[in-house]
Amino acid sequence: MMENYHALILAGGIGARLWPKSRVERPKQFLALSGRRSLLAKTMNRAESLFPKERIWVVCKPYQRDEVRRQLPQLDESNIITEPVPKGTAAAVLLGSLIIEQRYPDAVVSVFPSDHFISPEERFSKFVRAGMDWAATHDSVVIYGIRPDCAETSYGYIETGSTVGQCMGWNCMEVTSFHEKPDPATAQAYFSSKRYLWNSGMLSFAPRVLSKVLMDETFSVWRPVGEILKNVLEGRFQEAARLYQGLPDDAFDTAVLERLARCAGGFGSAPEVRLVVFPCDFEWFDLGVWESYYRMFPKDEQGNAVKGHAFTLDCTGSLVMSEGKTLIGAIGLKDMVVVCVDDAILVCPRHELDRVKELVESLRKNGYEDYT
Repeated sequence: MMENYHALILAGGIGARLWPKSRVERPKQFLALSGRRSLLAKTMNRAESLFPKERIWVVCKPYQRDEVRRQLPQLDESNIITEPVPKGTAAAVLLGSLIIEQRYPDAVVSVFPSDHFISPEERFSKFVRAGMDWAATHDSVVIYGIRPDCAETSYGYIETGSTVGQCMGWNCMEVTSFHEKPDPATAQAYFSSKRYLWNSGMLSFAPRVLSKVLMDETFSVWRPVGEILKNVLEGRFQEAARLYQGLPDDAFDTAVLERLARCAGGFGSAPEVRLVVFPCDFEWFDLGVWESYYRMFPKDEQGNAVKGHAFTLDCTGSLVMSEGKTLIGAIGLKDMVVVCVDDAILVCPRHELDRVKELVESLRKNGYEDYT
């Protein structure tokens, strides 16, 4: 069965939530943010522990293809999937999975974002093997949820229902709902209830099952993906780009998974497709948000994470980080983030970090594109 398993690595993001470190021309997945290797290279190494390189695929934006080739020389060029035009992860996942299915009709695809820290990798691999086996034998989309170790406000949450079975000794549970990044009180309630998991963005499914989902009228906006693939395979790239441009610029979670949860598995005349989650207990951080760096970095007695050329006085619970020669001197900060990178500085309360992407969009609209 393992010969049908494939990895699809998402490497097309721009990392706006990690501004000013991550920019359009140097997005986070191409940077070495935790160690000497880039996040993309580390994701590839994790995939190689589970899949032969000929069954590892990377999807990216058109202008990122050369950098992917440079960072992953072991990957065959035909396994780099380039979007016709830049879009969100929903379009990227759908296009990538259909391309894999076209060549391997019995494939099971595991989707891995390229901005995660995971340890120990051996335990991660065991959960993924179990999830792939479940996806291969059930009409299900499998999500890998992370058991929370704190009331985190920077991650989305999955509400679990009953246990539907086990695979390789790991529980598989039904998904009842998704919840966006909560406020502190709600996050504490989620954490205390033990019914909620962090949404890692990693998942496994058979593309044939996803095709069943797309047949329902609820997902009709995504039907052009099949026509786009046909145009790509027949060399009509301009027509493929035109159709692809018309797709929504949505994330896969909101465009597909959340709607799937609301439908509760019913798709009119289409066969039932179940949305399930494996609760995972390996260490996991989303390295696309500054809050993860605050949690990962060592803290002083006042709970501050101070990195680089920085000094604090009477500060508590803050991330203060400077790269290069610029010195940051911080006084009296509480639960703040101050990050200085090259030509830009971010100053933001930790509970407002989900608005960094909004700030980047405002910079672009107001003539500061060179800083984004």
